[in-house]
Amino acid sequence: MAGAERQNDDGVWTPREVSLRSRDPIEASAAVASVYHQHRFTILGDQRVFAMSLDAATLGPVTLGWLSYDTEIRIDAEPHAGAYQINLVTAGQTPAYCGSHQIVATSKTGMVFRPDRPTGFAGWRAPGEMLAIKIDRQALEDELEQLLHRTVAGPIGFALALDLSRRAAADWNQLVCTVAKRMFDPESLFRQPIMTAPLVHAIMSGLLLSADHDFRDQLDAAARSIGPTTVRRAHEYIEEHAHEPITVTQVASWAGVSVRALQQAFQRSLGATPHQIIQRTRLERAHHDLVSASADEATVTGIGAKWGFPHAGRFAALYRARYNTNPSTTLRSTTTVGRSLWA
Repeated sequence: MAGAERQNDDGVWTPREVSLRSRDPIEASAAVASVYHQHRFTILGDQRVFAMSLDAATLGPVTLGWLSYDTEIRIDAEPHAGAYQINLVTAGQTPAYCGSHQIVATSKTGMVFRPDRPTGFAGWRAPGEMLAIKIDRQALEDELEQLLHRTVAGPIGFALALDLSRRAAADWNQLVCTVAKRMFDPESLFRQPIMTAPLVHAIMSGLLLSADHDFRDQLDAAARSIGPTTVRRAHEYIEEHAHEPITVTQVASWAGVSVRALQQAFQRSLGATPHQIIQRTRLERAHHDLVSASADEATVTGIGAKWGFPHAGRFAALYRARYNTNPSTTLRSTTTVGRSLWA
């Protein structure tokens, strides 16, 4: 177990990572409790083959962890005021409860645990990993307020079952699984500081927009009309802050509208989502720097990272799609033209 989470003055998080393999039930239970919640731990299977594996990374209010056991176990927890918990199993069937509600979770049905109810599950009769996601209660409820653009009284009344066969939930499942798999790669785009805040907000807002809870009808209600002036001002805000790790939630808050309303207005007026506009703006700034720079003084990697594209391959692909050429070609061509003018 190693690492300490760091947050700079701009609200950018760097990962706090935990990796542990243990054959000691006491050590294993303590490790899981330190990352997630205090709980009662019971071995239901063969104690002689017991082993636990945990690889988790925390980004601000969100913890993503791959958890597995080599024999069947049961975990029970009392209400814990601090966080919501979402468990996604990859194989087998996992009985789970939250308060008086019970389900059998599978790869198509996730578990969403409220912080104000007793919770528990039993699993690992068959081998397989579970993606265990912890989200700080206050952060998720703040995210809901941003989406609705009004105050709400928590806790959020999530349904225990998360139907991953629905399109929105399937997309969210793919997002969190991809982030959780890539977080331990030092070269991953998802570890870059400019990406962490947008990822955290995407995970939280995606859950709120895909899971069933007592605010879903309000989130799904038609967004109030936003005029072209608000869209223009929000677009200008994006252009002025493109060098910062801004999120769609921040843009919506600044504009004084809900995230959903902003997304619909951008699609209507600009034919693109706010996220796409942020990405397009950053590509334009990177293109300007490539045109203006000299290959003797700048690199494609450096310019890409400056504008939120630290993965060179991903940056090149996006750049080619927009400008029909490679960023390295633009940089070399600019340098060649400059030299020919002074030859």
